[in-house]
Amino acid sequence: MSEIQSYTPPNFDLVQRNKLAAIHAITGRPLVVYATACTIPTKIVPNQMLMLDFSDKLAFESVTERIQGNRIDIIVHSPGGLAEAAESLVSQLRRRFTDIRFIIPNLAKSAATMLAMSGNEILMEHDAELGPIDPQMNTIFGTHPAESIIEQFDEASADIMGDQRKVAIWGPILANLAPSLLVECRHAIELSKTLVTNWLRTYMFAGDANADSKSNEIASFLSNHAYFKSHARRVTFDDLHRLGVKVTDLTLNASLSNAVREAYCAVDITLSNTMTVRMTANYLGDVVVRAFSQGPVLNLSRPPQRANMP
Repeated sequence: MSEIQSYTPPNFDLVQRNKLAAIHAITGRPLVVYATACTIPTKIVPNQMLMLDFSDKLAFESVTERIQGNRIDIIVHSPGGLAEAAESLVSQLRRRFTDIRFIIPNLAKSAATMLAMSGNEILMEHDAELGPIDPQMNTIFGTHPAESIIEQFDEASADIMGDQRKVAIWGPILANLAPSLLVECRHAIELSKTLVTNWLRTYMFAGDANADSKSNEIASFLSNHAYFKSHARRVTFDDLHRLGVKVTDLTLNASLSNAVREAYCAVDITLSNTMTVRMTANYLGDVVVRAFSQGPVLNLSRPPQRANMP
């Protein structure tokens, strides 16, 4: 923070850009960061503003248009979002880049985990975490795991078949299920697993004789709600390593680990002290931000920055 405050007025953007450029100087690879204010306790914003969605396509297009070559590193800090949006981003990125590394300094959950699985490699701090990819369904009562909805229906069916008098107990609960909800749950589960399986087989394990079995095992583990029991549970470095995911412990490279940590801290400070709630930026200084309210978001410095997303 002291580095940011050494400028008058405090220059969040310049310090953040310098930190990203420092990572590029170590790796020699183009770098993009995608981050949201999902771990800022003082940011009270609608969850939808923190979620990976289709608007991120424009953001990634904007911050990758000046990047040359077929390699890229992407720092991700996100609670996840739409699996379909992740699919669109993967398609967009893979048209441009054949060598993609995802860097996880803290967390990348749900659809952000799916996005990371489309990389050739994942770099993460040993204490960083991914998350399960089991889909969450929006209902009139809130958001609930697809697997839990199916499990409750199966339990109700078995209970009623065993004792017809229990219709009176289960009836009001089952009456609130939308006509197609169970089918949608099954389709959503299958979609997440299929996307991750295909991405792993096509990219991370390309040319591997055991690509199919490895990809299926990893996707099945990540989508196993019965094992995780909570969508917020962590998938650890050790979990990924045990499954054969191409994951590298960032702490093995002290200079890179420190540079990533400093860049993440700069982004975190920006998200904490400005109205920015979602940010996509590159090491060249291009940035797309989404703010929760109207007004100035960042103290932007040269080169010119992208306008706020609508």
